[in-house]
Amino acid sequence: MQSSSDPEGYFRLGCRALELIRLAAELCNKPHYPDILDLPCGHGRVLRWLRAHYDYARITACDLDRNGVDFCAKQFRAIPVYSEIDLRRLPFTAEFDLIWVGSLLTHLPRARWLLALDCLMDWTRDDGVLIFTTHGRTLSTLLARGRKDIVSNLDHPALFEEFRRTGFAYQPYAAGNPEDDYGLNLSSPEWVLSTLQRHPNMIIRAYLEEAWGMQDVIILYKKARYFEPMLE
Repeated sequence: MQSSSDPEGYFRLGCRALELIRLAAELCNKPHYPDILDLPCGHGRVLRWLRAHYDYARITACDLDRNGVDFCAKQFRAIPVYSEIDLRRLPFTAEFDLIWVGSLLTHLPRARWLLALDCLMDWTRDDGVLIFTTHGRTLSTLLARGRKDIVSNLDHPALFEEFRRTGFAYQPYAAGNPEDDYGLNLSSPEWVLSTLQRHPNMIIRAYLEEAWGMQDVIILYKKARYFEPMLE
């Protein structure tokens, strides 16, 4: 998360996340977030900004990296929860006013992407806000133009062919192991929005391309039974 060549970039992205969260508060008319989930929290790239701005909030730090969770609990008064590969095993219910998901769905194959989104929506309280990031046209363009400093051990032709054909493409980081469930995906705005339209409880407040580094940002507002479920 933190690069020795650009140490300030770590803090810029954390500050930018807070700006996006405050934008979501305006878009959703949600000025206060009493209960917040940061998943994955890392070592507090975003959580440190959340604690500074929402000092009153109960903030849950969740990550597979247990050292990161422990650090956030100690340094930022976060509630520690160790994550699971299968998010359905986590003990959460619809208890969060804000869920920030920076760079998690970007690494999952399609089935796990959809499962994770279902979990996140279920954990969002009615009148709550869910913000998550995706890899869209920006990253696909950079890879197509030959950028070598992003990721190099992927089958780029296969990735691009699937992306053009379906709007979603995934390649595992472990070369030669297509069954690995952690890698890099590309999801077009059209694919993401089409997926979201099948959730009648979620209002799409914003789709912002290249809003968090090279990642797109989606802001959702939960309102039970707001839309008629007309799409399968």
